[in-house]
Amino acid sequence: MGTIMNHATYRTPAMDCPRIKDLGYSTSHHIHMYGEHFEIVSDPFPDGGGVAVDAITAKDSAKRRLRLPVAILVGLRDMFPKTA
Repeated sequence: MGTIMNHATYRTPAMDCPRIKDLGYSTSHHIHMYGEHFEIVSDPFPDGGGVAVDAITAKDSAKRRLRLPVAILVGLRDMFPKTA
C-alpha cells in the first residue's frame, strides 16, 4: 500500500509566497475571487497550512483575510517532487 505525502512534506507556505506574489497577488493589485472584487492590501503570507493575503472591497473597507488556492496558483506539479 502506498504512502500519501502531503504538501508540507516538500514545500512550505513560506516557499510558495514569492511565486504567488509574482503571479500578481500583491499589494495594490485587484482580483476577483469568491464572487467579489478585492483590492489586495498585503503581500502573500503564510497562514496556518496555506497562504493568504489581506484585502478590502469597495463595499467594505475593513480588511479581510483571503486564503488563496495554492494548488491552483502554484500548480500541483510544483507541489510534489518527481518520482523515479
